Amino acid sequence: MARKHERSTFLTEVLLESSSGRREARISDVSEGGCFVDTIVTMGPGEEVSLSGTLEGGEEFAVTGKVAYVMDGFGFGVEFTDISDTARQAINKILNK
Repeated sequence: MARKHERSTFLTEVLLESSSGRREARISDVSEGGCFVDTIVTMGPGEEVSLSGTLEGGEEFAVTGKVAYVMDGFGFGVEFTDISDTARQAINKILNK
C-alpha cells in the first residue's frame, strides 16, 4: 500500500488507548494522515486506537485512528480517522506547513 503523505521524524511520548487498555508509548514519525507508534504492544491491523499527549510547545495532541500495519516487536503504523483541529495544526507545524 502506498503512503499518501510524507512522514517526518518526530519523537514524543503519548498515551495509547486501545481495546487492551491504556499505556504509554512513543511516536517516532508523523504525517498529515498518520504516524508510527514505537511499542512492544501487540496490535492487529484494523484495530482502533486513540493517542493523546502534550507537544513541546504545550499544544494538546489527540487523535484516533486504526492500525494500518504492524512491525512485530517494533510497533505499528496508524492511519488517522479523527483528528482535532488543534492536533492538525500541531502536526502541520511539525511538518513546517
